[in-house]
Amino acid sequence: MSKKSGGLGIKEAGILNKATVGNLVHWIHMKADRLWVKDLFAAGYQNNHWIADPKGYSIKSGYLWLQGVYPPVNWYQVVWDSWCLPKHSFVGWLIKLEALNTRENLFKIGVSDTDKCVICEQWTEAHKHLFTECAFSSRIIVGLERWLQVQMGGNLSNFSRLQQQVCHLVLMAGWYNIWFERNRCRVEFSICRPDKVVNEVKKLVHMRVQGLVKGQVSQVDA
Repeated sequence: MSKKSGGLGIKEAGILNKATVGNLVHWIHMKADRLWVKDLFAAGYQNNHWIADPKGYSIKSGYLWLQGVYPPVNWYQVVWDSWCLPKHSFVGWLIKLEALNTRENLFKIGVSDTDKCVICEQWTEAHKHLFTECAFSSRIIVGLERWLQVQMGGNLSNFSRLQQQVCHLVLMAGWYNIWFERNRCRVEFSICRPDKVVNEVKKLVHMRVQGLVKGQVSQVDA
């Protein structure tokens, strides 16, 4: 599926192959005055969707038709904002799909002997707990919210585009660092203080914004 629909935008090989063959069918249709082509269409190609398309055929249109329609997800612009680092967006994408290898997911398939949070060891390590409810994670999120003076994941419709991008950048970086520290705790049995993680995110965001913002910004964004 496309990124807008919750996927990674990687085309499915089987569907792409059919759409590519459709290009050949369309070309044959343009040569339909030849007897051998008429015989071929008599075998079942004459009612092909692509040929009836008034806009003409393309591999892209054929692929989209064969794939079907998938509704967009409401978190697409947050996770895949161009300001976010790709590795941060990828982790954010897995979080939204609840597809990370949390202890809850590993316990369900018999890989882990416990479903308790690696960090607090008190509650089930579900995605919601790990990134919002765990005392460690919540202190990081609160620290970032105080810095931005905005609620992470809240309604940003009244914010400028630049402000929205900064908020998306901070959220994805925060989630990535929480997951990083969780894994470090699992392997090394140690973890950074939440305030140190917040400072690391701030440094990253400052460098990222300085590298992306060209020229002066408006007084509102400043």
